[in-house]
Amino acid sequence: MAKISISLPDELLTYIDQQVENRSALIENLLKQWRQEQEDAALAIACSLVDELELGWQSEWQNVAITDWEASGS
Repeated sequence: MAKISISLPDELLTYIDQQVENRSALIENLLKQWRQEQEDAALAIACSLVDELELGWQSEWQNVAITDWEASGS
């Protein structure tokens, strides 16, 4: 696994260390969550474009995609 370094202000590191046991795991989880939100947003845009182009999506599939996107909190 590749390693990266980031710089954070001392007061932020102190706060993080008070809140969690493993700051690296926290940062990894936050990045994974951000990536998932980006993917969800891209899917929502694609669904919207398909809808606009009327490419034959059944309304049932469209509703499932919209519901999934809304449930993701995006």
